Amino acid sequence: MEDDASTTVLSVLETVAAAERADPVDLPPLADAVDPQALNDLFEPSGEKLAPVTVRFEYCGYEVTVRGVGSVTAEPVDRPATAAATAPRSGTDAGEESLAD
Repeated sequence: MEDDASTTVLSVLETVAAAERADPVDLPPLADAVDPQALNDLFEPSGEKLAPVTVRFEYCGYEVTVRGVGSVTAEPVDRPATAAATAPRSGTDAGEESLAD
């Protein structure tokens, strides 16, 4: 039986917690993003030689990548800017006109 301290789920939680500078228990439930049991099962070591597996999912504002070699990375998800913040302003709006009078 695999030791609970070395599960893939725990590695994901520890990686994201380190990126957030938080305690893993303070993070939202991982089950909101991915099935934790399936993730552990997918990366459980076996005696068989299987093709390398990579899983990516978004969790807690990060794109988490888990690779079959035991590698877990968490990169911040780029949030697209809102249309109001990126649209060029042309002319004045009604609020500015009333202040100018």
